[in-house]
Amino acid sequence: MVLHHEVPLDPAVSPTETELRIKGIMEKLDQLIPPRPFTHVSSTTSTTHSKATLLSPQDTYGRGDQLDILLEVRDHLGRRKEYGGGFLRARMSSPALKAGASGKVTDFNNGTYLVSFTLFWEGRVSLSLPLTLPSEGVSALWRARNQGYDRVIFTGQFASGTSQVNTDCALILNSSAELCTWILMTKQEAFYYVRPQHMLCEALIM
Repeated sequence: MVLHHEVPLDPAVSPTETELRIKGIMEKLDQLIPPRPFTHVSSTTSTTHSKATLLSPQDTYGRGDQLDILLEVRDHLGRRKEYGGGFLRARMSSPALKAGASGKVTDFNNGTYLVSFTLFWEGRVSLSLPLTLPSEGVSALWRARNQGYDRVIFTGQFASGTSQVNTDCALILNSSAELCTWILMTKQEAFYYVRPQHMLCEALIM
Protein backbone atom coordinates (compact mmCIF):
# COMPACT_ATOMS: atom_id res chain seq x y z
CA MET A 1 0.00 0.00 0.00
CA VAL A 2 1.50 3.31 -1.09
CA LEU A 3 0.70 6.34 1.03
CA HIS A 4 1.27 9.90 -0.09
CA HIS A 5 1.74 12.65 2.44
CA GLU A 6 -1.36 14.83 2.49
CA VAL A 7 -2.11 14.46 -1.22
CA PRO A 8 -5.91 14.23 -1.68
CA LEU A 9 -7.48 12.72 -4.77
CA ASP A 10 -8.94 16.09 -5.65
CA PRO A 11 -6.24 18.77 -5.27
CA ALA A 12 -8.94 21.38 -4.66
CA VAL A 13 -10.17 19.54 -1.56
CA SER A 14 -8.11 19.88 1.61
CA PRO A 15 -7.81 17.04 4.17
CA THR A 16 -10.04 19.01 6.55
CA GLU A 17 -12.74 19.37 3.89
CA THR A 18 -12.45 15.66 3.11
CA GLU A 19 -12.88 14.75 6.77
CA LEU A 20 -15.98 16.96 7.02
CA ARG A 21 -17.47 15.32 3.93
CA ILE A 22 -16.79 11.86 5.35
CA LYS A 23 -18.35 12.89 8.67
CA GLY A 24 -21.44 14.16 6.87
CA ILE A 25 -21.82 10.90 4.95
CA MET A 26 -21.45 8.86 8.14
CA GLU A 27 -24.08 10.98 9.90
CA LYS A 28 -26.53 10.41 7.04
CA LEU A 29 -25.88 6.67 7.21
CA ASP A 30 -26.55 6.77 10.96
CA GLN A 31 -29.96 8.28 10.20
CA LEU A 32 -30.69 5.68 7.51
CA ILE A 33 -29.62 2.80 9.77
CA PRO A 34 -31.19 3.53 13.18
CA PRO A 35 -30.75 1.14 16.14
CA ARG A 36 -33.06 -1.89 15.94
CA PRO A 37 -32.49 -3.72 19.24
CA PHE A 38 -34.17 -7.08 19.73
CA THR A 39 -34.25 -9.53 22.61
CA HIS A 40 -35.30 -12.64 20.70
CA VAL A 41 -35.05 -13.90 17.13
CA SER A 42 -38.86 -14.17 17.02
CA SER A 43 -39.10 -10.39 16.59
CA THR A 44 -36.84 -10.36 13.51
CA THR A 45 -38.03 -10.71 9.92
CA SER A 46 -39.38 -14.08 8.84
CA THR A 47 -39.45 -14.92 5.13
CA THR A 48 -41.98 -17.68 5.86
CA HIS A 49 -44.54 -15.29 7.35
CA SER A 50 -43.89 -12.40 4.95
CA LYS A 51 -46.21 -11.88 1.97
CA ALA A 52 -45.52 -10.88 -1.64
CA THR A 53 -48.40 -9.59 -3.81
CA LEU A 54 -48.27 -8.98 -7.56
CA LEU A 55 -49.77 -5.55 -8.25
CA SER A 56 -52.15 -5.09 -11.20
CA PRO A 57 -51.64 -8.62 -12.55
CA GLN A 58 -52.10 -9.22 -16.28
CA ASP A 59 -52.61 -12.40 -18.29
CA THR A 60 -49.70 -11.48 -20.54
CA TYR A 61 -46.92 -8.94 -20.45
CA GLY A 62 -44.94 -7.35 -23.25
CA ARG A 63 -41.22 -6.83 -23.47
CA GLY A 64 -40.38 -3.58 -21.73
CA ASP A 65 -43.35 -3.74 -19.35
CA GLN A 66 -42.83 -3.27 -15.62
CA LEU A 67 -43.73 -5.87 -13.04
CA ASP A 68 -44.44 -4.53 -9.54
CA ILE A 69 -44.58 -6.62 -6.38
CA LEU A 70 -45.60 -5.35 -2.95
CA LEU A 71 -43.74 -7.11 -0.15
CA GLU A 72 -45.12 -7.02 3.39
CA VAL A 73 -42.63 -8.32 5.92
CA ARG A 74 -43.59 -9.95 9.20
CA ASP A 75 -41.70 -11.37 12.14
CA HIS A 76 -41.56 -15.01 13.23
CA LEU A 77 -44.78 -14.57 15.22
CA GLY A 78 -46.62 -13.30 12.15
CA ARG A 79 -46.72 -9.68 13.30
CA ARG A 80 -46.39 -6.96 10.66
CA LYS A 81 -43.08 -5.12 10.87
CA GLU A 82 -43.50 -1.39 11.42
CA TYR A 83 -40.12 -0.31 10.04
CA GLY A 84 -37.88 -1.06 7.08
CA GLY A 85 -34.15 -1.35 6.68
CA GLY A 86 -33.92 -4.96 5.54
CA PHE A 87 -31.33 -5.93 2.92
CA LEU A 88 -33.28 -7.52 0.06
CA ARG A 89 -32.00 -8.73 -3.29
CA ALA A 90 -34.42 -8.70 -6.21
CA ARG A 91 -33.44 -10.95 -9.09
CA MET A 92 -35.11 -11.96 -12.36
CA SER A 93 -33.71 -14.76 -14.51
CA SER A 94 -34.41 -16.92 -17.54
CA PRO A 95 -32.58 -20.28 -17.43
CA ALA A 96 -33.54 -20.97 -21.04
CA LEU A 97 -31.94 -17.75 -22.28
CA LYS A 98 -29.21 -17.79 -19.62
CA ALA A 99 -30.17 -14.20 -18.85
CA GLY A 100 -30.62 -12.33 -15.62
CA ALA A 101 -31.37 -8.85 -14.31
CA SER A 102 -31.78 -7.10 -10.99
CA GLY A 103 -34.96 -5.46 -9.77
CA LYS A 104 -35.36 -2.18 -7.95
CA VAL A 105 -36.31 -2.28 -4.26
CA THR A 106 -38.05 0.73 -2.71
CA ASP A 107 -38.20 0.72 1.09
CA PHE A 108 -41.20 2.61 2.51
CA ASN A 109 -39.75 2.30 6.05
CA ASN A 110 -43.03 0.91 7.40
CA GLY A 111 -42.58 -2.81 6.84
CA THR A 112 -43.49 -2.72 3.14
CA TYR A 113 -41.27 -2.74 0.07
CA LEU A 114 -42.04 -2.17 -3.59
CA VAL A 115 -40.04 -4.45 -5.87
CA SER A 116 -40.04 -3.46 -9.55
CA PHE A 117 -38.76 -5.49 -12.49
CA THR A 118 -38.43 -4.40 -16.11
CA LEU A 119 -39.19 -7.28 -18.49
CA PHE A 120 -36.26 -7.19 -20.89
CA TRP A 121 -36.96 -10.38 -22.87
CA GLU A 122 -39.78 -12.65 -24.02
CA GLY A 123 -40.68 -15.98 -22.46
CA ARG A 124 -40.93 -17.30 -18.93
CA VAL A 125 -38.98 -15.69 -16.13
CA SER A 126 -38.19 -16.68 -12.56
CA LEU A 127 -38.26 -14.12 -9.76
CA SER A 128 -36.46 -14.30 -6.43
CA LEU A 129 -36.54 -11.96 -3.43
CA PRO A 130 -34.08 -13.42 -0.93
CA LEU A 131 -33.66 -11.65 2.39
CA THR A 132 -29.90 -11.24 2.78
CA LEU A 133 -30.15 -9.54 6.18
CA PRO A 134 -33.14 -8.46 8.28
CA SER A 135 -33.19 -4.85 9.44
CA GLU A 136 -32.06 -5.97 12.90
CA GLY A 137 -28.99 -7.64 11.36
CA VAL A 138 -28.15 -4.58 9.26
CA SER A 139 -28.40 -2.38 12.35
CA ALA A 140 -26.26 -4.76 14.44
CA LEU A 141 -23.51 -4.87 11.79
CA TRP A 142 -23.49 -1.08 11.43
CA ARG A 143 -23.31 -0.64 15.21
CA ALA A 144 -20.49 -3.19 15.49
CA ARG A 145 -18.58 -1.45 12.70
CA ASN A 146 -18.83 1.93 14.38
CA GLN A 147 -17.95 0.59 17.80
CA GLY A 148 -14.90 -1.23 16.49
CA TYR A 149 -13.68 1.40 14.06
CA ASP A 150 -11.15 2.84 16.51
CA ARG A 151 -9.82 -0.60 17.50
CA VAL A 152 -8.20 -1.42 14.17
CA ILE A 153 -4.56 -0.39 14.58
CA PHE A 154 -1.82 -0.53 11.97
CA THR A 155 1.90 0.06 12.38
CA GLY A 156 3.69 2.90 10.65
CA GLN A 157 7.45 3.03 10.25
CA PHE A 158 9.41 6.27 10.33
CA ALA A 159 13.03 6.51 9.23
CA SER A 160 15.52 9.31 9.63
CA GLY A 161 19.17 8.66 8.87
CA THR A 162 20.03 5.36 10.54
CA SER A 163 17.12 5.54 13.01
CA GLN A 164 13.83 3.70 12.51
CA VAL A 165 10.78 3.99 14.76
CA ASN A 166 7.45 2.15 14.64
CA THR A 167 4.29 3.94 15.80
CA ASP A 168 0.54 3.33 15.83
CA CYS A 169 -1.56 4.19 12.78
CA ALA A 170 -5.35 4.06 12.34
CA LEU A 171 -8.34 5.57 10.57
CA ILE A 172 -9.42 6.85 13.99
CA LEU A 173 -6.61 7.26 16.50
CA ASN A 174 -7.46 8.25 20.06
CA SER A 175 -4.18 9.66 21.28
CA SER A 176 -3.04 12.82 23.02
CA ALA A 177 0.28 12.65 21.17
CA GLU A 178 1.03 14.77 18.12
CA LEU A 179 -0.34 13.12 14.99
CA CYS A 180 0.66 13.04 11.35
CA THR A 181 -2.14 13.01 8.77
CA TRP A 182 -1.63 11.10 5.55
CA ILE A 183 -4.03 10.66 2.66
CA LEU A 184 -4.33 7.46 0.63
CA MET A 185 -4.36 9.07 -2.80
CA THR A 186 -6.36 6.36 -4.59
CA LYS A 187 -9.26 6.47 -2.11
CA GLN A 188 -8.95 9.94 -0.57
CA GLU A 189 -8.98 8.27 2.86
CA ALA A 190 -7.19 9.77 5.85
CA PHE A 191 -4.82 7.79 8.08
CA TYR A 192 -3.40 9.14 11.33
CA TYR A 193 0.03 8.30 12.74
CA VAL A 194 1.63 9.09 16.07
CA ARG A 195 4.61 11.29 15.23
CA PRO A 196 7.83 10.05 16.84
CA GLN A 197 9.85 12.57 18.79
CA HIS A 198 12.59 14.31 16.80
CA MET A 199 11.13 13.12 13.47
CA LEU A 200 9.06 14.89 10.83
CA CYS A 201 5.84 13.52 9.35
CA GLU A 202 7.63 13.29 5.99
CA ALA A 203 9.87 10.59 7.51
CA LEU A 204 7.07 8.00 7.27
CA ILE A 205 8.13 5.26 4.85
CA MET A 206 5.30 2.71 5.21
